[in-house]
Amino acid sequence: MDMSTFRILPALFLVLLAGTVSGCGMNNYLLSKQDLSRVTDRLSAVEKQLELGKTETELLLEHIQSQERLLQQTSEETASALASLEDQIRENHVQTDTKLTSLHNSLQAEPQSTPGRQQPTLESIGTDKLVVGRLEKVRLTPPGRVFHARIDTGATTSSLDAREIQVFERDGKRWVRFQIQAPNEETLYKVEKPVVRRVRIIQASKDEADRRPVVELQFQIGRIKMLEEFTLEDRSHMDYQVLIGRNILRDLMVVDVAKEFLAPLPKETSSGKDNS
Repeated sequence: MDMSTFRILPALFLVLLAGTVSGCGMNNYLLSKQDLSRVTDRLSAVEKQLELGKTETELLLEHIQSQERLLQQTSEETASALASLEDQIRENHVQTDTKLTSLHNSLQAEPQSTPGRQQPTLESIGTDKLVVGRLEKVRLTPPGRVFHARIDTGATTSSLDAREIQVFERDGKRWVRFQIQAPNEETLYKVEKPVVRRVRIIQASKDEADRRPVVELQFQIGRIKMLEEFTLEDRSHMDYQVLIGRNILRDLMVVDVAKEFLAPLPKETSSGKDNS
């Protein structure tokens, strides 16, 4: 039953009452038993319509709740599918890098069938990319310390272990305040940086996506030294404080996943401490 039916019920009752009273004199307001029976029948009919409307409303409410549960289930299945797809993409990247590394090694290997032939190098095959292993030493500034970093070709953006992350505004712009603990040190280095952007991270272990701040930090791996983006997250439960992703690797490095620490850091020329 729609709401218009509920609105006309009082008016209907008044019309019935007025029609019944009009048959009596102006000074006689007593209703006959027949008139009362008629009014009672009408009220009973209206009551049945109200009960029917209540039943329809309850059915509609159950339908809405069922649709809500279906949407929630679909959302959970979508999140699980995205997490599975992310794992598959990560695995494909690792396999691709392994094949590229194998090809690179075969190009560098000296052919046995042609003695005296010059061994191919990165320069001779048209590239000067730095070869790195699955683990490398990386110098981050700030705090100007050396960390062990995991090289992950499946990660879009590099990541840094940060504690006490607090986003705030400065001069109308978004900044972030965080702390870094260097390896083998108890000191926590406090850092403040402008927020470059925020990234949405979906993890299979969580129902909701995380939005993490991204900052620019100066890093150095081997001979490569530049400014690049890092997402900030608490990585205390992970083995390595720094993760190097594709935003640093692309066009600069080739990964040999079978080896470690292929790109030694040069000694720090400044007076700052170097724990490499």
